[in-house]
Amino acid sequence: MKKLFLGLTLATSVICLASCSIRNTFGGEDSNGIDEDLETTEVISTYTEAYAKVMNSCFGVKNIVSDTSYAIGSCVCIKKDDNYSYFITNRHVIESADNTKESSKLSIYFGEGTYYKATLLACTTYSQRSQNSADDLALLRIATPNGETIKAIEFSTSVISKGCSVISVGCPLSLSNYNTLTAGIVSKVITSSDLYMHTATINPGNSGGGLFTLDGKLVGLNVSANYSLETSVGYTYNEVDDQYNAITYSHILSFLDDNNFDLD
Repeated sequence: MKKLFLGLTLATSVICLASCSIRNTFGGEDSNGIDEDLETTEVISTYTEAYAKVMNSCFGVKNIVSDTSYAIGSCVCIKKDDNYSYFITNRHVIESADNTKESSKLSIYFGEGTYYKATLLACTTYSQRSQNSADDLALLRIATPNGETIKAIEFSTSVISKGCSVISVGCPLSLSNYNTLTAGIVSKVITSSDLYMHTATINPGNSGGGLFTLDGKLVGLNVSANYSLETSVGYTYNEVDDQYNAITYSHILSFLDDNNFDLD
Protein backbone atom coordinates (compact mmCIF):
# COMPACT_ATOMS: atom_id res chain seq x y z
CA MET A 1 0.00 0.00 0.00
CA LYS A 2 2.78 2.39 0.85
CA LYS A 3 4.40 1.81 -2.54
CA LEU A 4 1.09 2.31 -4.30
CA PHE A 5 0.38 5.51 -2.35
CA LEU A 6 3.86 6.84 -3.13
CA GLY A 7 3.35 6.06 -6.81
CA LEU A 8 0.02 7.84 -6.91
CA THR A 9 1.48 10.85 -5.09
CA LEU A 10 4.38 11.07 -7.52
CA ALA A 11 2.08 10.73 -10.50
CA THR A 12 -0.20 13.44 -9.14
CA SER A 13 2.78 15.75 -8.60
CA VAL A 14 3.98 15.21 -12.15
CA ILE A 15 0.49 15.95 -13.52
CA CYS A 16 0.25 19.14 -11.41
CA LEU A 17 3.71 20.24 -12.50
CA ALA A 18 2.89 19.60 -16.14
CA SER A 19 -0.36 21.52 -15.87
CA CYS A 20 1.56 24.49 -14.47
CA SER A 21 4.08 24.30 -17.29
CA ILE A 22 2.00 24.08 -20.44
CA ARG A 23 1.62 27.86 -20.86
CA ASN A 24 4.73 29.48 -22.23
CA THR A 25 5.96 33.02 -21.60
CA PHE A 26 4.02 34.34 -24.60
CA GLY A 27 0.70 33.04 -23.24
CA GLY A 28 0.27 30.25 -25.83
CA GLU A 29 -0.12 26.54 -25.24
CA ASP A 30 2.97 24.35 -25.21
CA SER A 31 2.12 20.65 -25.26
CA ASN A 32 5.73 19.71 -24.48
CA GLY A 33 5.92 21.71 -21.27
CA ILE A 34 8.94 23.89 -20.43
CA ASP A 35 12.39 22.58 -21.22
CA GLU A 36 14.72 23.15 -18.27
CA ASP A 37 17.36 24.52 -20.62
CA LEU A 38 15.01 26.80 -22.60
CA GLU A 39 15.43 29.93 -20.52
CA THR A 40 19.23 29.73 -20.57
CA THR A 41 19.22 29.06 -24.30
CA GLU A 42 16.96 32.06 -24.94
CA VAL A 43 19.23 34.38 -22.92
CA ILE A 44 22.36 33.16 -24.68
CA SER A 45 20.67 33.49 -28.05
CA THR A 46 19.53 37.02 -27.26
CA TYR A 47 23.00 38.26 -26.31
CA THR A 48 24.58 36.41 -29.21
CA GLU A 49 22.17 38.03 -31.65
CA ALA A 50 22.66 41.46 -30.06
CA TYR A 51 26.43 41.16 -30.39
CA ALA A 52 26.13 40.01 -33.99
CA LYS A 53 24.22 43.21 -34.77
CA VAL A 54 26.90 45.53 -33.34
CA MET A 55 30.22 43.71 -33.74
CA ASN A 56 31.03 45.30 -37.11
CA SER A 57 30.45 48.77 -35.66
CA CYS A 58 32.80 48.41 -32.67
CA PHE A 59 36.55 49.00 -32.82
CA GLY A 60 39.58 49.92 -30.74
CA VAL A 61 41.52 53.18 -30.52
CA LYS A 62 45.25 53.59 -30.03
CA ASN A 63 46.83 56.93 -29.13
CA ILE A 64 50.62 57.07 -29.21
CA VAL A 65 51.64 59.44 -26.43
CA SER A 66 55.44 59.08 -26.68
CA ASP A 67 58.12 56.68 -27.89
CA THR A 68 57.53 54.57 -24.81
CA SER A 69 53.84 54.93 -24.00
CA TYR A 70 50.42 54.87 -25.55
CA ALA A 71 46.78 54.96 -24.52
CA ILE A 72 44.04 52.61 -25.66
CA GLY A 73 40.28 52.86 -25.78
CA SER A 74 37.25 51.83 -27.76
CA CYS A 75 35.04 53.49 -30.36
CA VAL A 76 31.88 53.07 -32.43
CA CYS A 77 31.39 53.72 -36.13
CA ILE A 78 28.52 56.17 -36.59
CA LYS A 79 28.78 56.88 -40.32
CA LYS A 80 30.39 55.31 -43.36
CA ASP A 81 30.61 56.00 -47.08
CA ASP A 82 32.92 54.97 -49.89
CA ASN A 83 35.48 57.60 -48.90
CA TYR A 84 35.46 57.88 -45.12
CA SER A 85 34.32 56.13 -41.95
CA TYR A 86 33.56 58.15 -38.81
CA PHE A 87 33.88 57.08 -35.20
CA ILE A 88 32.84 58.44 -31.81
CA THR A 89 34.98 57.90 -28.69
CA ASN A 90 35.94 59.62 -25.43
CA ARG A 91 38.08 62.72 -25.46
CA HIS A 92 40.32 61.40 -22.68
CA VAL A 93 41.29 58.45 -24.91
CA ILE A 94 42.87 60.74 -27.50
CA GLU A 95 44.48 63.23 -25.10
CA SER A 96 48.24 63.37 -24.81
CA ALA A 97 50.04 62.87 -21.50
CA ASP A 98 49.49 66.42 -20.23
CA ASN A 99 45.71 66.04 -20.69
CA THR A 100 45.43 69.32 -22.56
CA LYS A 101 46.45 68.52 -26.14
CA GLU A 102 45.07 66.05 -28.64
CA SER A 103 47.38 63.47 -30.11
CA SER A 104 48.13 63.47 -33.83
CA LYS A 105 49.23 59.83 -33.63
CA LEU A 106 45.82 58.21 -33.58
CA SER A 107 44.67 54.98 -35.16
CA ILE A 108 41.56 52.83 -35.24
CA TYR A 109 42.17 49.17 -34.39
CA PHE A 110 40.33 46.50 -36.39
CA GLY A 111 41.65 43.48 -34.54
CA GLU A 112 44.32 40.94 -35.50
CA GLY A 113 47.04 43.60 -35.53
CA THR A 114 45.35 45.82 -38.12
CA TYR A 115 45.42 49.61 -37.60
CA TYR A 116 44.26 52.54 -39.75
CA LYS A 117 45.53 56.07 -39.21
CA ALA A 118 42.82 58.37 -37.86
CA THR A 119 42.19 62.10 -38.05
CA LEU A 120 40.67 64.02 -35.15
CA LEU A 121 37.73 66.07 -36.47
CA ALA A 122 36.19 67.47 -33.28
CA CYS A 123 36.23 67.03 -29.53
CA THR A 124 34.96 68.65 -26.37
CA THR A 125 37.41 70.85 -24.48
CA TYR A 126 39.45 69.73 -21.49
CA SER A 127 37.60 72.28 -19.39
CA GLN A 128 34.23 70.87 -20.44
CA ARG A 129 35.34 67.33 -19.64
CA SER A 130 36.56 68.42 -16.22
CA GLN A 131 33.20 69.93 -15.36
CA ASN A 132 30.92 67.18 -16.68
CA SER A 133 31.74 63.54 -17.41
CA ALA A 134 29.27 63.57 -20.30
CA ASP A 135 31.38 66.18 -22.11
CA ASP A 136 34.06 63.62 -22.87
CA LEU A 137 33.59 63.12 -26.60
CA ALA A 138 35.72 63.05 -29.72
CA LEU A 139 34.96 62.45 -33.40
CA LEU A 140 37.52 60.58 -35.52
CA ARG A 141 37.74 59.72 -39.21
CA ILE A 142 39.64 57.23 -41.32
CA ALA A 143 39.76 56.64 -45.05
CA THR A 144 37.37 53.73 -45.56
CA PRO A 145 39.61 50.71 -46.14
CA ASN A 146 38.95 48.11 -48.78
CA GLY A 147 38.15 44.62 -47.63
CA GLU A 148 37.10 45.55 -44.10
CA THR A 149 33.62 44.95 -42.76
CA ILE A 150 32.40 48.23 -41.25
CA LYS A 151 28.82 49.03 -40.41
CA ALA A 152 27.56 52.37 -39.12
CA ILE A 153 25.57 51.82 -35.95
CA GLU A 154 22.01 53.01 -35.53
CA PHE A 155 21.17 55.32 -32.64
CA SER A 156 18.41 54.26 -30.29
CA THR A 157 15.11 56.11 -30.45
CA SER A 158 13.67 54.34 -27.42
CA VAL A 159 12.99 55.86 -24.03
CA ILE A 160 15.64 54.36 -21.77
CA SER A 161 14.66 53.76 -18.17
CA LYS A 162 15.68 51.69 -15.16
CA GLY A 163 15.74 47.99 -15.86
CA CYS A 164 16.43 48.19 -19.61
CA SER A 165 18.78 45.38 -20.70
CA VAL A 166 22.04 46.58 -22.27
CA ILE A 167 25.36 45.24 -23.53
CA SER A 168 28.79 46.88 -23.58
CA VAL A 169 31.38 46.14 -26.27
CA GLY A 170 34.97 47.33 -26.05
CA CYS A 171 38.62 46.57 -25.37
CA PRO A 172 39.02 46.26 -21.59
CA LEU A 173 42.62 46.51 -20.31
CA SER A 174 44.22 45.66 -23.66
CA LEU A 175 43.58 45.72 -27.40
CA SER A 176 44.10 41.97 -27.26
CA ASN A 177 40.67 41.93 -25.58
CA TYR A 178 39.20 43.41 -28.74
CA ASN A 179 35.39 43.56 -28.78
CA THR A 180 34.80 41.94 -25.42
CA LEU A 181 31.12 41.67 -24.50
CA THR A 182 29.48 42.28 -21.11
CA ALA A 183 25.80 42.54 -20.23
CA GLY A 184 23.68 44.26 -17.61
CA ILE A 185 20.82 46.64 -17.00
CA VAL A 186 20.37 50.39 -16.73
CA SER A 187 20.38 51.13 -13.01
CA LYS A 188 19.67 54.85 -13.11
CA VAL A 189 19.17 57.66 -15.59
CA ILE A 190 21.16 60.64 -14.32
CA THR A 191 19.29 63.35 -16.20
CA SER A 192 21.23 66.23 -14.63
CA SER A 193 24.48 64.94 -16.14
CA ASP A 194 23.23 63.15 -19.27
CA LEU A 195 24.61 59.84 -18.00
CA TYR A 196 23.28 56.32 -17.60
CA MET A 197 24.41 54.27 -14.63
CA HIS A 198 24.49 50.59 -15.62
CA THR A 199 25.81 47.18 -14.60
CA ALA A 200 27.43 45.96 -17.86
CA THR A 201 30.99 45.68 -16.54
CA ILE A 202 33.61 47.99 -18.03
CA ASN A 203 37.30 48.53 -17.29
CA PRO A 204 40.04 50.90 -18.51
CA GLY A 205 40.13 50.40 -22.27
CA ASN A 206 36.33 50.28 -22.50
CA SER A 207 36.30 54.08 -22.58
CA GLY A 208 34.58 55.27 -25.73
CA GLY A 209 32.98 51.88 -26.38
CA GLY A 210 29.30 51.49 -27.05
CA LEU A 211 26.43 50.70 -24.72
CA PHE A 212 23.68 49.04 -26.76
CA THR A 213 20.13 47.85 -26.40
CA LEU A 214 19.47 44.21 -27.25
CA ASP A 215 18.09 45.22 -30.64
CA GLY A 216 21.55 46.51 -31.57
CA LYS A 217 20.96 50.26 -31.20
CA LEU A 218 23.49 52.65 -29.66
CA VAL A 219 22.10 53.99 -26.40
CA GLY A 220 25.26 55.43 -24.87
CA LEU A 221 29.04 55.69 -24.84
CA ASN A 222 30.93 54.23 -21.89
CA VAL A 223 32.97 56.81 -20.07
CA SER A 224 34.04 55.66 -16.61
CA ALA A 225 33.64 53.09 -13.87
CA ASN A 226 33.20 55.60 -11.08
CA TYR A 227 30.44 57.99 -10.19
CA SER A 228 30.22 60.49 -7.34
CA LEU A 229 26.86 60.90 -5.66
CA GLU A 230 26.31 64.13 -3.77
CA THR A 231 23.57 64.30 -1.17
CA SER A 232 21.67 67.37 -0.05
CA VAL A 233 24.04 67.70 2.91
CA GLY A 234 27.16 67.49 0.81
CA TYR A 235 28.42 63.95 1.31
CA THR A 236 29.98 62.19 -1.63
CA TYR A 237 30.23 58.45 -2.22
CA ASN A 238 32.90 57.45 -4.73
CA GLU A 239 33.55 54.27 -6.68
CA VAL A 240 30.10 52.72 -6.51
CA ASP A 241 30.60 48.94 -6.72
CA ASP A 242 29.45 47.26 -9.93
CA GLN A 243 27.99 50.47 -11.34
CA TYR A 244 29.34 52.09 -14.48
CA ASN A 245 28.61 55.20 -16.53
CA ALA A 246 27.72 55.89 -20.14
CA ILE A 247 27.04 59.18 -21.91
CA THR A 248 23.46 59.25 -23.19
CA TYR A 249 22.79 59.02 -26.92
CA SER A 250 20.93 62.35 -26.81
CA HIS A 251 24.07 64.06 -25.49
CA ILE A 252 26.16 62.44 -28.23
CA LEU A 253 23.71 63.69 -30.86
CA SER A 254 23.92 67.20 -29.38
CA PHE A 255 27.71 67.07 -29.61
CA LEU A 256 27.53 66.03 -33.25
CA ASP A 257 24.99 68.73 -33.99
CA ASP A 258 27.16 71.38 -32.27
CA ASN A 259 30.00 70.38 -34.59
CA ASN A 260 27.78 70.46 -37.71
CA PHE A 261 28.16 66.75 -38.29
CA ASP A 262 25.42 65.21 -40.41
CA LEU A 263 24.72 61.52 -39.80
CA ASP A 264 22.84 61.17 -43.09
